[in-house]
Amino acid sequence: MLPEIDYGRYYDIESFNILLQSCFVPTDMNAALLSIVGNVKDEKVVNYGDDGTSQQVTAKVGIATVEAVKLPNPVYLKPFRTFVEIEQPESAFVFRMKDGPSAAIFEADGGEWKLRAIAAIKDYLEAALEAEMDAGNVVIIG
Repeated sequence: MLPEIDYGRYYDIESFNILLQSCFVPTDMNAALLSIVGNVKDEKVVNYGDDGTSQQVTAKVGIATVEAVKLPNPVYLKPFRTFVEIEQPESAFVFRMKDGPSAAIFEADGGEWKLRAIAAIKDYLEAALEAEMDAGNVVIIG
């Protein structure tokens, strides 16, 4: 049973903040996103550049200073997507904001996380089986 994350859906800032804190493993990138969305000052999201990836928002910096903050892209996050016993695979996401203010993340790894999760599950099961066999707790019925 995993949390439901609607990748590509724009969330209001409060919901996005809760999503990052409840559905993702805490990382430095996660903290950076929380800092950005938690300090958005007004409802204007400014797009600049021709490549479609660069954005900036007006955010509080320090006690009373307001300045333009460039949004990081891509961002690497670890959503809860597999068994808690294994390390959650890190994936690339595109982070976008728009007026409202609202924020969204879009999957950008082509599903590679699934292959890494499968390999991690295999490694976990092999190690657990070996430990049980060493302890004499495995009965093989043939």
